[in-house]
Amino acid sequence: MPDRIPDDDHPSHQGRCTLRGALVAVVGAAVIVGTAAAVPGALADPPDPAANEDAPAEAVADGGAGARGLEPAVAFAMGHVGDTYALGGDGPHRWDCSGLVQQAYRRAGVRLPRIAADQYRATSRISRKALRRGDLVFWSSDGRASGIHHVGVYLGGGRYIEAARPGTKVRISAFSRYSPNLYGRPVAR
Repeated sequence: MPDRIPDDDHPSHQGRCTLRGALVAVVGAAVIVGTAAAVPGALADPPDPAANEDAPAEAVADGGAGARGLEPAVAFAMGHVGDTYALGGDGPHRWDCSGLVQQAYRRAGVRLPRIAADQYRATSRISRKALRRGDLVFWSSDGRASGIHHVGVYLGGGRYIEAARPGTKVRISAFSRYSPNLYGRPVAR
């Protein structure tokens, strides 16, 4: 435990902010160019075979034609990787899962409710095989909207961005670590 919390003006804090800014720039470039192209080894884990197995290769490579309009949401969420989890958090640098999703999709012109279960109800239901970059992935204790307790932003290749729980930061996770059981595609309203 540090003896004192550094001030924003302290040189060590400014260095961390510069480093964080550089990291956000690299992550942003990866989002724009494509994760695998911009960051070698970014998809070190094998892609989830159940996701996108029936989609044409070009749809998977570019995220699908409909997913392009959701890229601002993905970029916003990527820009907050490393931010602190806070129950009920909806920004600017403290998030819970549904708060991050709501604010991210607002950047793409999609209005979503604040609660994860309501966000699922506001999407078009899709199968895991139909997932595209920018879709939402949900975890439900009973396989229905009433049991939803978590939401993340799908990146492709079996990976997603999440604000998981207290004590964690906004992060990129994989289906191999924690697999969702409901899927939805946000629609502009």
